[in-house]
Amino acid sequence: MRIKLIIGIIFIAVNLIFSQNKIDILTNQKIEIQKQIDDNSRQIDLINKSKISTVNELTLKLKSIELQNKLLINIKNQITEISINLTNTTSQVDSLSLLIDTRRAELIKIYKTYFKKLKRKNDLLILFLSSKSINQAYTRLKMYKSLLNYFNQQLLLLNENKIELEQKRSNYILFLKELKLKENEYQKILSKFNDERIALEATKRDLEKKKNELNKEISNKKKTLALIDNEIKRIIEENARALKAMNKENTKKYNELSNIFKENKGKLPPPAINSSVLNYFGESNHPILKNVKVKNNGIDLILNSSPRVNAIHNGEVKKIFNVPYGGKAIIIRHGEYLSVYSNLNEVNVKVGQVVNAGENLGTVMKQPDNTLVLHFEIWNEKEPENPLIWLKF
Repeated sequence: MRIKLIIGIIFIAVNLIFSQNKIDILTNQKIEIQKQIDDNSRQIDLINKSKISTVNELTLKLKSIELQNKLLINIKNQITEISINLTNTTSQVDSLSLLIDTRRAELIKIYKTYFKKLKRKNDLLILFLSSKSINQAYTRLKMYKSLLNYFNQQLLLLNENKIELEQKRSNYILFLKELKLKENEYQKILSKFNDERIALEATKRDLEKKKNELNKEISNKKKTLALIDNEIKRIIEENARALKAMNKENTKKYNELSNIFKENKGKLPPPAINSSVLNYFGESNHPILKNVKVKNNGIDLILNSSPRVNAIHNGEVKKIFNVPYGGKAIIIRHGEYLSVYSNLNEVNVKVGQVVNAGENLGTVMKQPDNTLVLHFEIWNEKEPENPLIWLKF
């Protein structure tokens, strides 16, 4: 009977070792997944910042496009107006050229009719003889010359107007050419702005897509974490039942340790002197990702002076193990209760060692920002409890 009992105890102990190994594997998986979630959260934070920057840049680009369109419309209106003026001026030049040709023909006709003949002596004599008096002949001659001068002045004035209009037309042509060059330049700028707008909109869509993918990945990883937590809880429950079976003959001592620990609820010293709570027990908002909760099975203490870590109560060191990205960890049993100390740099105790309250367990590992942070948990076999209701600061 005694041999069967020993064999049974050995079997339970072996199962406990395998269970603990499985818990370690699951815990490491959990830590790695949580790290991936944090990495994804940081990426989402960067994406949100990039998205805000992209949206702001896109808004400015749309305003630039709007202003450029207004400039382009203004240039087009000027081109239309100048084109109309050029057409009208060209029409005026053509009309004036026709009028000048007409006036020139009239002047030539008058000259041939009245003055060409007067160059001959007989014609000039006839002019005087046909007049009633010398005064009348002189008046007629003066009238012919005045008529000739009038037509000459008209012709000169028309030519001056024509030159002025042609200069005006040349200016319109030059201005129109400059406006069209400016229109092409503005059109190129507008085209560039539109290309940049399209690129920014594509970037915005890509960022949104990446963010959705990361959120989906985080959601899946959180589901995985929940499954791991449930599996760890199941193994701890099995361990608790196995431990109770293994400690059946030591029930009295086991219960005494549990009761003593329970009686000190709210009176236990903190695991580090001059420390303050950084992260609390239970669910809290994620430090980076909005609308995301993170679960903490213990508390995180920031040590303000010494890195030393002490046992909170008498107990037996049950396990010492490495935590990925979290240094070393110690588990101490106090009857049905367990205290967990992690993120340690050095460990000063061994597995199986009985420790007293206040005994030095080791030192805390420095964080990248040189702060000293201890992760501390209290378990009642299968359930984590809030350490703050047990400790007295």
